[in-house]
Amino acid sequence: MDFVSAHGGLIPASAMGTSAQSLPDDLDQFSHPLVVRAKLEIAAACHAFGKVASHCVVTEFKNAAVLEAAARRASRAFGFGRMWSIHPDQIRPILAAFAPDEVEVERASQIVCAAFAADWAPISMGDALHDRASYRFFWQTLVRAHQTAKLHPDDPAQQFFRS
Repeated sequence: MDFVSAHGGLIPASAMGTSAQSLPDDLDQFSHPLVVRAKLEIAAACHAFGKVASHCVVTEFKNAAVLEAAARRASRAFGFGRMWSIHPDQIRPILAAFAPDEVEVERASQIVCAAFAADWAPISMGDALHDRASYRFFWQTLVRAHQTAKLHPDDPAQQFFRS
């Protein structure tokens, strides 16, 4: 909201919020070109310096589905690892949006466990080659799953999170 208001009224108020679809003509915070550019630059700078990019507040809190879609877009399309909330009703939809889904967690667990069993040598799984670069990606998925309680207690990858 500060970014939009700092442009002297030349960015529409719609860019302070989020629409249900975030289509280009909506000019909301996920489709207005200047706001999108700022989000991408912030996320890229954070990643370049090893920081967690934290997405700004989304003012929607009455419609959990719209909020969750906005949080998912912030995470998946813009590379944010966290998101601010301004109302208690926003917390669960944000957590749900930032958590990996069951299929992602299962795949990550299979690949990381197979890599560990192979002493981190390259492996083939599902007709795809995996090596340290993909292991790092799937490890990060497991960490997110663990942090958001999406890693099932019986999952073999739990071995990596026991103290």
